[in-house]
Amino acid sequence: MNIAPTLELVAPDIHRLRLPLPFALDHVNCYLLRGEGGWTLLDTGLHTPEGWQGWLAAFDQLGIEPGDVEQIVLTHVHPDHYGMAGALQAWTGNAAPVRMSVATDQAAEAIWRSPAESWLDETSAYLRCNGLEASFLESVLQSMRGMRAAVRPHPERVEIFASGDGLSLGNRHFRAISAQGHADDQCVFYDEADRLLLCGDQVLMRITPNVGSWPTTPANPLGRFLADLRHLRRLDVGLALPGHRREIEDFAGRIDELLAHHQKRLNAIRQAIPADGASTLEIARRVFPMESFTPHEIRFAVAETLAHLEHLLEEGQVVQEEREGTWLFLPRL
Repeated sequence: MNIAPTLELVAPDIHRLRLPLPFALDHVNCYLLRGEGGWTLLDTGLHTPEGWQGWLAAFDQLGIEPGDVEQIVLTHVHPDHYGMAGALQAWTGNAAPVRMSVATDQAAEAIWRSPAESWLDETSAYLRCNGLEASFLESVLQSMRGMRAAVRPHPERVEIFASGDGLSLGNRHFRAISAQGHADDQCVFYDEADRLLLCGDQVLMRITPNVGSWPTTPANPLGRFLADLRHLRRLDVGLALPGHRREIEDFAGRIDELLAHHQKRLNAIRQAIPADGASTLEIARRVFPMESFTPHEIRFAVAETLAHLEHLLEEGQVVQEEREGTWLFLPRL
């Protein structure tokens, strides 16, 4: 882990807690919102010793006792956001509910709480269809086992909200808004009065949120991601607080940059498809520097390439065939 936990006041009564992650993206932003009824914790980090010590140090610095935590709220199910929800709830004596969207609760059941064996066959078939060797499955399984360990214990007291619901976080009133593509269960939270958006991983500075197609992902996640970006762009946002990197002051401008990036990536992937077709893995190798990637990074590059191929397929720019159990994509002539 490359960074030490840091705590910083980023808006009135909102503190950002930056916790370390054992990935190339070496941190996640969690938020503590002070309110008259207690503190709201937004997102939680991976359950690692370093992450846990980061929370304890933040509580000590802000004078927060277990009974001071009113609620724990999650933007989405990814392990760096969901991970310590159960541990933090236990720290409050199970008094603070963990609040998540209906879709996040369903995703947590499918990904984290169900028996591990239930996704083995599906993952194996997914890898094979995209041109990856069966031997690659073991590295995937090892990664998933590590992630499962980093999201325990699971929260015991869960309260559900729906997209469109109003939520009080600290002393502010927010509206939950569905923001799909990066995670199909993700909700962001908009405070119209203060022009403030807690935007999770939907919009990030300097880096682009990963948009991948995974074994359980509904078709065309990139299409949903781009559509929801355009929807969010219509909001009047003065400050957006994201799940990684620094705060966003020109929200509409940053969305324009992300839209342009994905158009450029779509063009690059379209041009990387040979006339006689190629697998997702082969196309990814033409776009990404895969020779320097870890197995974790290879998996994400393949998933991102597939998401862009599915969007091109939806737009009628490519065709898809299956040969000997592997998907091949060809340019539409």
